[in-house]
Amino acid sequence: KANDGPVSRHLNRPISTFLSRHLAGTRITPNQISLACFGLSVLAAAIMLYPAYPALLAGGLLAQLASIVDGCDGEVARLKWQQSAYGGWLDAVLDRYADAMLLSAMAMHAFFASGSIVPVAWGFAAVTGALVLSYTADKYDGLMRERIASRWRLGRDVRMLVLCIGAILNQPLATLVVIALLMNMEVLRRLVVCRDTD
Repeated sequence: KANDGPVSRHLNRPISTFLSRHLAGTRITPNQISLACFGLSVLAAAIMLYPAYPALLAGGLLAQLASIVDGCDGEVARLKWQQSAYGGWLDAVLDRYADAMLLSAMAMHAFFASGSIVPVAWGFAAVTGALVLSYTADKYDGLMRERIASRWRLGRDVRMLVLCIGAILNQPLATLVVIALLMNMEVLRRLVVCRDTD
């Protein structure tokens, strides 16, 4: 896809297209894939709530798996000629819920493990940045289609990979700080870019 981020383009998409080739020959619908992907994210968030490293690791890996599978619904929809505006909207809504749950679960994991309120504050900042970044995506992508040479997109694919790496390294607080700063700084950058196009 033209608006794929770097992680989607180089890591997620090669795997998801391989899966989609097989899924396209089944009775599975794109919306069912969206719901299954959301279920993986819910499971990942639930596992991460347990304050132990194996739980954080498993949750982070599941979150990255869900991020990869997240590309299959659109791919299968195109392969089976089942694209719909509702399907795209459903996927986007479920992704926002998944983002909020995964980042909140990581914050609560760090809170339960440390007893400090600091991870909760950074978790709030990360969730806010993630949601506002997604809200600005359509406007930004529309403008960048006209300025393709200067396109640079940071989105959910990067966020989920950072979360996974942070879980592997057992650094939930540092992960939340990185995600919060990246997401909110990117929102500010987009505001500046879009203002220059008026």
